Amino acid sequence: MVEGPGTTRNGRKVRVAIGKRVVSAPTHHTVSTSTPPPPPTLPSNFVGELANHNLLEAFSIGKELFLVFTSIEGADVALRLHFGMNGSLQARKVHANSDLHKTTGPAWRQNKVPTLRLYFVDNDNTTSNHIMLETWETTIQFPVSADNARNKYMNNTSRDVCSNLFNAQDVFTCIRQEGNNMIISDTLLNPDICPGVGNIIKIESLHLSKVDPRRIVSSLTDGEIRRIIKHTRMYSMDWLKNGRAGNKLVYNQTICGTCKGMTVKMQKIGGNATTAAASSSNGHAFMSRTTFWCHVCQPFQSSNTTATFGESGVPLMSSRGINNNATNKTGRPQAQCPQHGTKSLKLCRVRKAGQNSLRIFVTCKFKGCQYFDWADNYFPNCKCNTKTILRVSKKSTSGGRWFLCCANGDKTKGSSNTNGCGHFEWATEKHLSHIQSLLTPLL
Repeated sequence: MVEGPGTTRNGRKVRVAIGKRVVSAPTHHTVSTSTPPPPPTLPSNFVGELANHNLLEAFSIGKELFLVFTSIEGADVALRLHFGMNGSLQARKVHANSDLHKTTGPAWRQNKVPTLRLYFVDNDNTTSNHIMLETWETTIQFPVSADNARNKYMNNTSRDVCSNLFNAQDVFTCIRQEGNNMIISDTLLNPDICPGVGNIIKIESLHLSKVDPRRIVSSLTDGEIRRIIKHTRMYSMDWLKNGRAGNKLVYNQTICGTCKGMTVKMQKIGGNATTAAASSSNGHAFMSRTTFWCHVCQPFQSSNTTATFGESGVPLMSSRGINNNATNKTGRPQAQCPQHGTKSLKLCRVRKAGQNSLRIFVTCKFKGCQYFDWADNYFPNCKCNTKTILRVSKKSTSGGRWFLCCANGDKTKGSSNTNGCGHFEWATEKHLSHIQSLLTPLL
């Protein structure tokens, strides 16, 4: 998920186009048999709807980015961008036609079609330089009321964890007034209370604050809430400054980065996903997220909430840092790259549809190394005569335990989307001993 820091950085990139006019395509392009035409404006209807509009403002609030345009007639209209899980934005100057077709940025997006592409030029036409703005895997909403966008910014910017106008007292008051009956996990993810906080910021700031994510806000002391606000702000600003998330002490970990114990729990909590009490706490579906916490560093202290959620969640199964020898008590060799050893390995999952979909494999991190091996050699076949796949439980009673199941689901449960045999068994050391040091919960 692109959280507040990523959206704020994207908003800063767009500022280079403020004051410039939208055009359908660069005017310095000349028809040539050897040079392809400029990439088109995307979506295509924006050619007519935004042509000759000036970009007046660009500002972010939480995980939303608003671009406000003004027409020749003086009417303002806004475009809203949300970057979802993997969205990205690029704004660059193009000086010649050849610049338009340069592939820049990470390799994963070079063959992807942008969801938005706009060209900007100076109003006085004194230069042929253009600004090309592109976004990928981004949700676009247009038109949006410019007044509503500005009002949202004015009303929420003091609580935005990445805003220069951030006011900790405003956040504290809003948490107490609007989130007092919610679990703290939901409160932090609520964009009307803490704009810009995503799952990673939530998890790590609660860990640094030593607060269990399942606690009801009303059970927290003022000191605990202020500590949460402080760490949420600090973690967010560190991410904004460095361009990447800070140390992940419990997020997607099996061993707590603070106490070094195998005490990390994992469970899908929040929104309406856990219990009836969670449903009554103003939760929303988007707040139901896989959450990690250390049950030693973040003790569960509220008796009121214990009756609702209990001390659920079990330590994640792992032997990271324990079985580092070439063999283990099962006698099975650890996965190992012949050229670079064990420390260069990473565990991946097949994401493409096909006969091997969802299977896991081991590969080498070193660029150019061709090492590859299936990591499910010791997994049983299900009744469909295919390899079972490895999953991790996110339920309250077994969160963090690995299990093996049929890749095609269970047709006996009446779902029209599955036709599998419903195979299920808990994974044991005989299944995982050769890859346990590589396992991460969000594999």
